[in-house]
Amino acid sequence: MSSTKLLEEHQAAVKRIQEQVKFFHDAKQHFRVYHGSTSSTRPLSFKRDSIVDTSDMDRLFPVDLEKMTVQAEPNVPMDALAAHCLKHGVVPKIVMEFKGITVGGGFSGFSGESSMYRYGLFNNTISEIEIVLGDGTLETASRTHNADLLEHAAGSLGTFGVVTLLTIELIPAKPCVQVDIQLVQDVDTAHAIFEEAIKEESIHFIDGVYFRKGHIVVMFGRFVDTPPPKQRVLKKMEVHWFADTIEAILKKQPTKEKPHSIYMNVTDYLFRYDHGAFWGGKLAFQHFHVPQNAVTRRLADPFMDSRTCYHALHKSGLANEYVVQDFGIPASTVTQFIAFVNDTLPELQIFLAPCRPAGEIGLSSRFNPRVAEVADQRIFAVGVYGRGPRDPRAFYELNRKLELRSSELLGAKLLYARTYYTEEEFWTIYNKDVYEEMRKKYKAEGLPSVFDKLKADMETGAGKRRPVRGILETMWDKAVGNKEYLLRNEPDAYTLLLMWGASDLDPHTPDRLDSADSTPSPNSERKVQLVSKDHPNQPNSHAYLSRSFVSAKGALFYEAYTKLSAGLSTYGVSRLTAHNDD
Repeated sequence: MSSTKLLEEHQAAVKRIQEQVKFFHDAKQHFRVYHGSTSSTRPLSFKRDSIVDTSDMDRLFPVDLEKMTVQAEPNVPMDALAAHCLKHGVVPKIVMEFKGITVGGGFSGFSGESSMYRYGLFNNTISEIEIVLGDGTLETASRTHNADLLEHAAGSLGTFGVVTLLTIELIPAKPCVQVDIQLVQDVDTAHAIFEEAIKEESIHFIDGVYFRKGHIVVMFGRFVDTPPPKQRVLKKMEVHWFADTIEAILKKQPTKEKPHSIYMNVTDYLFRYDHGAFWGGKLAFQHFHVPQNAVTRRLADPFMDSRTCYHALHKSGLANEYVVQDFGIPASTVTQFIAFVNDTLPELQIFLAPCRPAGEIGLSSRFNPRVAEVADQRIFAVGVYGRGPRDPRAFYELNRKLELRSSELLGAKLLYARTYYTEEEFWTIYNKDVYEEMRKKYKAEGLPSVFDKLKADMETGAGKRRPVRGILETMWDKAVGNKEYLLRNEPDAYTLLLMWGASDLDPHTPDRLDSADSTPSPNSERKVQLVSKDHPNQPNSHAYLSRSFVSAKGALFYEAYTKLSAGLSTYGVSRLTAHNDD
């Protein structure tokens, strides 16, 4: 598609978003931005009549090799962005480890990866944004124009407006990455080795994994053209089970003097943690008591990418017992924090990577004044991922312990994940005065605040545990291409089939599945109505499927729909009728 056509489509989409935002602003009604999918573990839930839909904002503009930038709409995922750039021999300065993380999500949620010791967080590599403010006006922000908006919109979870375009900085890349692996015994040693490696210009990537006490791997990546003679790049399943591949190498006791080197295609390196979502694949096998071997891993492989894992996490409710938290901890206290995590959850593995100091990446003004004490210290990203207690209260208390300990050590957690702070605790960690002043300046007062959004997500009631059914629904959604699993009260046909067969769908209980709201909305659309045999005239005895379910999304999707329609009569459905709810 030509650049002119891309720009025309982009401008039309932005105009639609402006109209939607102005609608909510004039109605004095809060709204949420709906992206279509998520890499957050919060129990998100959206209603069609209270969203601004940006799920189609996934256009990529041509790479500008002179400026070393590329422009992308917010819903462009990392894998598409990387592939687009690698055609020209370049990559973004920061590429998050999961393929499905979007450009907009990385900007609004604070994200980083193994090159952040050099470039900071992903938002620090965004030189300009286009944003629809809370009253529907369109604005731009860069390092020289509305610089405070660029700084504070980052990491704000979309509470300053709707970002519609981002300019991303690029660096030269090569086809392969050489990864040197060392085994160290403790966090202090890892820290010292990291600091030495940071000084080496030839190193582009630095990270590590804390497998268990006394078994910490540190890894250093360099761009190379090809592997040396008699060496090869990692094979598909070695990449897909990267954490296991690395742990097996530790048996060879690689040292600083004799590191073990592996080679990976650059795309495989960038997304080495995608399959299984770090070490979540192993945890999934353990959870369902499935033996891990070459056969079972290959059978499960199509469903182990991070997009499907997050989908399953939401559908199954397993996010209620799996700890997925990321923290930024200053260098002076990172050893204490990891020791605390290890004592509290000795079986958890921990991701570890150095970042630039808080004072260099625009974080100092975000947090309480005490953080200024460590603003010149290097931050370490500490990812805590693993299975927690099944008891809801124990799980809640565990996460609170992690949150509160991180703040005691002058660190902070990334807010893409579940948050258990009280409002008072939250605003003692984050600087409310600065945040509200900036929101007032940029007309965002009518939007939910960060804490409002976090609190609402935790109060949706979503996330009830149903592991088997949730996994089956995820497999179905993947097969038919359904990505709208976050939209509330509009289950897909497979879910309705299961609910009806299990007597979960009670036509006498109208509030179990809400019908369309009578209030006009900028998102009103045609829907499919399921009418019960026993209650054909009861106005609330129906549920809805979104138009996307029956519109043309490919032959497979339509075939699956028609087959289900034909078979639904067995479960008490006599007909499918379509109508407009506006």
